[in-house]
Amino acid sequence: MTTHRARTSAAALATLLIVLATAILGATSAQARPTQFAPAGQISATIGFDPAAVIEWRLDQSIINQPIFVRTDPYFPGLTDFSLNNWCNCAINWFNHTTGEGGVAFPGPLPAGPIRTGSGDVSAWTDIPGGFTLIRGVGNWWVP
Repeated sequence: MTTHRARTSAAALATLLIVLATAILGATSAQARPTQFAPAGQISATIGFDPAAVIEWRLDQSIINQPIFVRTDPYFPGLTDFSLNNWCNCAINWFNHTTGEGGVAFPGPLPAGPIRTGSGDVSAWTDIPGGFTLIRGVGNWWVP
């Protein structure tokens, strides 16, 4: 009986060690895929004048001639990310023609993160809030 008990204990210990070794060394943890936005389109350059930049002594930012770049990620459907080369006091008015939803985004000098525009055909136009928009930027893109 003691030999049988010793063999059973040894087998149980070996099984436990194999399970622990596999759990520690062999198992990979599930990780979220990092967001990788790809270019989806561009909103044409918004041209205008921002009087707030003059009041705040940001004279180099008073004349605005800024295109806005649109990016989407096929692995995260329904999200749109806007990026700028320079600072722009621009408001992006977007409308999803597929879902009928719309909204406003304010991309600034810091990344604001993606906007939930929904999947489908999205178009946008830009304005300079509190300023003078001479030429509105417009664009259209598909969001997966």
